[in-house]
Amino acid sequence: MATTTAPQTEDRDDNTAQELTGLRARVAAAQRSPGLYAGAALGLAPALMPDGPLLLTTLGTTGVAAAWAGLGMMPGPWRWLPGQGEPWEWMCRSSRRGYRRTLRRMRHRLDQDHAQAPIVGADGLLVPVVGIAEGWYAHEQRPVLVREVTADARRARCEMLRTAWQRALPDWESGWWRRYTPAEMVLRAGPLAAIPVSGFVDMPWWAHLVVGSMAAGWGVRVWDKPDTGAGAEVSAVGVDWYVARWAEWIACERGPLPASKLVSVQLDEDKLTAVIVSTTAKPAVGVGQDAVSIAFDVPPRAVNVYRPDDMPAGRAKLTVRLRAVQPGELDTDDLTAVWDEFSPYNGSELYDIEETEFGRRFKLLMPRRGASVAEVQPRSIAQALDMEGEDTVSRLHLRVLDARRIEVNEMSTNPLAGGVPLDLDALVMDSQGYVTVGKDIYGAPARWRLLKFDATRRGVSGTPSASAVHAFGSGTTGAGKTSLEEDLQIAQRLNGFISWLADGKGGAGYAPWLGDLDWLVKSPFGAMLMGQAANRVSEYRYAEQMKMQWLDAEGFTEQGRSFFVPGEPFAPMVVTWDEFNEMILKDPQADHVKPLLRSVSSVGRLSRAAGVAARIWVQIPNLDSIGSDASANAIRDMLQSGNIALFRTARSDVDIMSLGSRTPEFRLAPLPERFPDGSETGGLFYLADGKAQYTQSRAMFHTNPARVSRQFPLQTPTDPEAEAAGPAYLRRDEYRHLDAADEEAFLRELVKEEQSKGGKSATVIAMHTVPAPSTDTDVDDEDLDELVPLTRTQKVWHAVDHGARRNKQIADVTDLKPTNVAGATNRLERLGKLTKVDRDWHTAERLDA
Repeated sequence: MATTTAPQTEDRDDNTAQELTGLRARVAAAQRSPGLYAGAALGLAPALMPDGPLLLTTLGTTGVAAAWAGLGMMPGPWRWLPGQGEPWEWMCRSSRRGYRRTLRRMRHRLDQDHAQAPIVGADGLLVPVVGIAEGWYAHEQRPVLVREVTADARRARCEMLRTAWQRALPDWESGWWRRYTPAEMVLRAGPLAAIPVSGFVDMPWWAHLVVGSMAAGWGVRVWDKPDTGAGAEVSAVGVDWYVARWAEWIACERGPLPASKLVSVQLDEDKLTAVIVSTTAKPAVGVGQDAVSIAFDVPPRAVNVYRPDDMPAGRAKLTVRLRAVQPGELDTDDLTAVWDEFSPYNGSELYDIEETEFGRRFKLLMPRRGASVAEVQPRSIAQALDMEGEDTVSRLHLRVLDARRIEVNEMSTNPLAGGVPLDLDALVMDSQGYVTVGKDIYGAPARWRLLKFDATRRGVSGTPSASAVHAFGSGTTGAGKTSLEEDLQIAQRLNGFISWLADGKGGAGYAPWLGDLDWLVKSPFGAMLMGQAANRVSEYRYAEQMKMQWLDAEGFTEQGRSFFVPGEPFAPMVVTWDEFNEMILKDPQADHVKPLLRSVSSVGRLSRAAGVAARIWVQIPNLDSIGSDASANAIRDMLQSGNIALFRTARSDVDIMSLGSRTPEFRLAPLPERFPDGSETGGLFYLADGKAQYTQSRAMFHTNPARVSRQFPLQTPTDPEAEAAGPAYLRRDEYRHLDAADEEAFLRELVKEEQSKGGKSATVIAMHTVPAPSTDTDVDDEDLDELVPLTRTQKVWHAVDHGARRNKQIADVTDLKPTNVAGATNRLERLGKLTKVDRDWHTAERLDA
């Protein structure tokens, strides 16, 4: 009977203990704590001890309290502290001297010659001997293999120690194993030294009972504290809970990103990673930290939303740190500690923090494996460090130092906001062909290359050979392209360059320069003639250079020069087409478009060795818009070979310009229209340094650059070059002050006169006239199933072939109604002539195929 009632009594006692609440529950918990009895004994024992044992007890407890406080405040190899390294790493490399001795021995063994001495047989011939170790010691990859095995052994040892440590101390990231402040240790370890001292004081019996009660309370508290760190626990909820919360808070009808979803969700210990997929026109990266933090019940700085370069706009990566930081555990002013806690790039480190004139600067060290420097984005850094302000991302400027290190500059004020004054001394070309056109955001000069010198081949005067450097720039109206071009015009005139310029704005952009440039045209037809004239000048220079002598690297004189030497006898030359896209896209069917593209592509491909460079400025956000034929492809290749300047555009991705090999490896932050102080950002641009790095810079500015340029002589071609350029150049003074329409009429009449002359002296001007299609017949494209030469069909296809990508652009170019454009594009897509890629139309097959 006794055996059956005992379990019932225990169950009843357990139920009673579970039902206790309030003070009774706390008293019951204190009675079960060993700290109650240890503290009471420590408090009452001094009242009963004689002076000798009491003194020894006091000294012992004081020493224990001092050691306890030292362990709590000072870092050491006996425990792990945030920012102090892990104990197993210290154990694996505890003796640097022994580690260096091991490396010396290994290197010594690797450097030894283990080849065996030859053995001579009885007949006097060498006997081949192959030892067991001979193949190993003579192995070509032996050093690499030895290092790999050594690294694997150390890695396995670290993993073993890490596992043992975590099993022995499950709450090793909190509790006793964290760093304590001196005030905390005084409250924890101080009573251990103070309570025994009460035995030396004469007190009544009730005072000793009070001391014993206080000691018992201290023992209970210290024994039970700290609790097992709740922060070290992994969230008990699963992936389904987070997906449901996303659908409830984010993807709902009125949420920040309606109809979105989470895919590739991974819950790894205290971190959640996923990919956000937006099913609407809203970009996935637009989800804010606050919305996600509310949905997942985590701090805002624990949320990171970013989009890698290889990910489309409808997707973004999400990382959430789920472990909640306990109050007082993290110093928010310590950037290193904050980064270690909330870094979106596992294994990265933040170090070398310093204050600067404009804010603060620090560096990031990326892991050897995993995230690379190309994946780091200002938005992720601002989220992890919880930087305040609406323009936080624009205040961060990233500069790649090497394969693993990035320098991050947080600038509360942009050093370029005050502008960069014009400096004529900086525009003098150096020995490498560079001129300084402004200043970058780090205070270094922004350099632009005009010529590329080669000292191994020289002219008869000793001047090194040089090749022209092409250039390309893009940006919207008012971004400051003209300011940079005017700086370059001053630099060209100062350094003896010939400057030709075609203005796509009808001359309005360079009205002050009408009399200060060797040749300036204002009409697209004139731009075509300028390109053809530049090709003829290049051909004449090649013919003359073939007759000239030159010096090789050893000083020998050779006949027949295939390269350009400045001043022997020709001056370097730059031909600029401003608003080039306007010349091409305004009327894609005009008779000047194809000849213009062919002439510009010829300058880019064939004229560098003649000292003739091409510079093109556009407003379009993508170079694909200039066309898809062979000439347009050649122009794109030419523009990727030299200087590149990216100004502010209407798009957020200023680096998506179809730049091929010169595409920025690191994402560029959009350039703002105004600085934080309200001033304009005209002249602010990204300048390519010849590699994958693009640096934010600002061009020098002067209110009247044309007047500044007049103090330098105006360089013109030689007389034979002028004759080769043709009548459009020779008679340039007759139409210099005409507007664009009158200039084009004058030039067309001039072309007719030259073509009517005939004979050998006449200048041949290549024209490709496309007759305007008839629009008398109104045919409904949707009623046709086979391709026939319809007017609207031809217009739409040719408009897409010349760069128009959206229906609105096609309608503006062709003057057709949007409904007719939609019908034509749909039928051409059905027939395989057009294809749509990300809502952009592209030609898939020729219209007459």
